[in-house]
Amino acid sequence: MLDLSLPWPIGLIPIAMTAWASYGLYRAVVTRDGVTGASLVSILGLVAFIAAFTAQFVKPFINQTLALITAQFLGTAACFLLGKLLWSIQKTKPDLSLRRRPDANMFRAMGILLSFVFGIDGLYFLFPDAGKCAHFTGYMANKCAGQELLVGIHDLPIAVYFGVLLGVPALAGVSRGIWVLLFAGEAKNSVGG
Repeated sequence: MLDLSLPWPIGLIPIAMTAWASYGLYRAVVTRDGVTGASLVSILGLVAFIAAFTAQFVKPFINQTLALITAQFLGTAACFLLGKLLWSIQKTKPDLSLRRRPDANMFRAMGILLSFVFGIDGLYFLFPDAGKCAHFTGYMANKCAGQELLVGIHDLPIAVYFGVLLGVPALAGVSRGIWVLLFAGEAKNSVGG
């Protein structure tokens, strides 16, 4: 049976953001707008909530950092699959070929994105108890409890939620960069150039 007493593991703000993301994704599918900025943000919000919801019910026996890294990789794969779905139903498909030559800027961007992911995951690894309300007393304890009502309990689900929101876009950028590096020559050869 669900325990609906407050504070919830996933707070009211992430739930409201997920409702908005679900509507945005639904609207993109129904209107056949396809891949837009709003639909990409909607996909990310929906995937982050699904990862946090799963972490709430599964309660993995592995540590928090490994659960976060797994959620980030699975979330990146889910984002690509939902993006492919939106791309396939799009009314008009613009020519967005990935035929570019890898240059120093791409390697620099991939390095920045990878260092961002390692930094976020490293902070979760180094400070797993950061922000928990047990450390505070008095006014700060009340303030932290109020924050937990809106955002959620500082436990694995909310850490996975924000970890996926921050890490998946960076991993998607790295994945796209790797795709361009691996298949840029094949696209050029298949065109006949």
